[in-house]
Amino acid sequence: MSDLYAWGFGHREFAELPPQEVKSAVANNPSAEKDEVASALKQFVGDWTYACDDESDAVAVGVALLLRAGEIDNPYPPPEPKPKSTRKKKEDPS
Repeated sequence: MSDLYAWGFGHREFAELPPQEVKSAVANNPSAEKDEVASALKQFVGDWTYACDDESDAVAVGVALLLRAGEIDNPYPPPEPKPKSTRKKKEDPS
């Protein structure tokens, strides 16, 4: 319904985020539980009491989209780069 409403106002592109991406962006854990996500929202929007999970989920999606767009700062440090392998490849015996 929200897509149809936005379409009516001329918005032709929509961003979609999988739940794991929202959880990872907001709680820094792609498998975070709903209460963990709601708690993590405090660092972005302050200490709010949500009437239900749907409210905190909606705020989390908004925060994740703002983070993705670079509109707000990400409080989590970037992941450490993976070390490159120093093993040599085996030579082909043929």
